[in-house]
Amino acid sequence: LPNSQKKLAITVSADECNTAYETIISKLARTADVPGFRKGKAPPQMVLNHFGKKSITAQACEQIIGSAVPAALQQKNIRAIGQAQMADDEAIGKMIDNFAPGQDIKFEVLVDIWPEASLKGAYKGLTVSCWRPAKVYPASLGDSVDEIKREGAVCVVDLIGYKKNADGSKVKNSGSQGDRLPDLAIGENVEVVMEKGKFFEGFVESIDGMQAGDQASVPVTFPTNHKVAELRGMEAIFDVTIKGLKDMMYPALDDDFAKKIPNCDSVVALKKRIRESITEESLISTGKNVDKALENAIVDLVDVEIPETLVDEQTKTKFASMMSDFKAKGMDDEQIKSMITKENYDRYKSTSRDNTVRSLRISFVIGEL
Repeated sequence: LPNSQKKLAITVSADECNTAYETIISKLARTADVPGFRKGKAPPQMVLNHFGKKSITAQACEQIIGSAVPAALQQKNIRAIGQAQMADDEAIGKMIDNFAPGQDIKFEVLVDIWPEASLKGAYKGLTVSCWRPAKVYPASLGDSVDEIKREGAVCVVDLIGYKKNADGSKVKNSGSQGDRLPDLAIGENVEVVMEKGKFFEGFVESIDGMQAGDQASVPVTFPTNHKVAELRGMEAIFDVTIKGLKDMMYPALDDDFAKKIPNCDSVVALKKRIRESITEESLISTGKNVDKALENAIVDLVDVEIPETLVDEQTKTKFASMMSDFKAKGMDDEQIKSMITKENYDRYKSTSRDNTVRSLRISFVIGEL
């Protein structure tokens, strides 16, 4: 069958069916509280009448299937993945309705099997090309130096009260959405770093260029992972008052500054260390690019049908990992719990399916190589 699936036709003998049926009755008889009899002393017919033939038959059929399927797989030397499924959705109901202890039972099951992969192209001598940084560019070195200086910067108040491109602002904000939002959306003396993406999306751009004392109404959208559950994803208006502006005073790039960096005693040593770090990062990046190029080249070399069970198992693992990442990033347990639904899982499985199948195909290629 397609997608590495097999159909098994299984026949269970009349003796095996009868044994399963009597085993269920005997098991129930040992523990049943049948009116008029001491516990465990009721005769089989009274046990049958007490529980009902259909209930006992259903348990017998469950035991028969549970024993017959593994035996058939072992007999056929089939390496199955996951649980077998009845080939006919109505098969179990029909089996229960037609069950008779002295008759054979026949049914069919579908099982996913470990796929057999085969290479359909040559891999020896395979060449790939990918992007690799040629050298440490001055811009890269300069950016790294600026980042280190930024970490050592000191915040100072702008005494003039107006600066076109301030590095930071102290604001008072009050959120509303028609009605006033909860006090959780109100802040006094909120420090805002004047860098895009450091506060609410678009907020910094809206107040850039304002001076102390200025007021403005700024539209914002609270992030979906906001720490306050009532505000997540909410669109609102912030009434903002600029209470002050600040600038960052950056240290001079000299030997005294360099000595504050571990294992550095001069600007020359600092720049050398930065170059080495950038080169190392470039090598790591190049390695990842090579791996990606190889994946793209070999993914089509294998001829294999990926069973749905493997796709589902891989998807469950990735979905669970995603939830763990959310928790590690500060999302609370209640929000994570609300996201773990069948609808969300099915949506995630659908959107990630191509990548999941691709990664499984790559693993089979590597296995064949």
